Amino acid sequence: MAAGAGTAERPASRGQVSNNWLPVVGIGALFIGGAMAAVVFDGDTGRIAVYFVVSTLVLILLTAPWLIRHPPAFNATTGAYLVLAVVVELGALLGGAVEAFRGLGAWVVLGLGLAVYGFLERGRVLVTAGVVAALLGVASITVDLPWVTLALALATAALIIFAAWRLCLSGLHEGVPGSGS
Repeated sequence: MAAGAGTAERPASRGQVSNNWLPVVGIGALFIGGAMAAVVFDGDTGRIAVYFVVSTLVLILLTAPWLIRHPPAFNATTGAYLVLAVVVELGALLGGAVEAFRGLGAWVVLGLGLAVYGFLERGRVLVTAGVVAALLGVASITVDLPWVTLALALATAALIIFAAWRLCLSGLHEGVPGSGS
């Protein structure tokens, strides 16, 4: 393998976007827990926000070994990923703490974060799942009914787990990364 200038600039050869499937399943599980938290802590904005922030940090710690062994595509600079991670965590904390969002602002931030991550990874399924997750979060904030929040959070989890399944399938086809490139 010759190491040319193009290889040094594009670290995408290190992995595939399909390697993101396990962390994306974790995000789906996070939203199942979010559905339960929204019902159990109905009206307690602080507890719902804490759930999303803490569970996101736990998810990062649990999936880091997987991503080290099975690297994602890394189509953007390392700085872009780090900025995204910091913005998502701060956004989840602040978005979840805003009383008008009923603790569900973190849901919207996580959806948008997934969409931006998908954009960085060039994974259309991640972008689509993230945008729809954010829209379902906005719908839940707008409706302000616990059973609707439960249903929309479960729908968000199902959508994200479906996206993970699509990523996993794309990884099974050698030479066909999930990014569609």
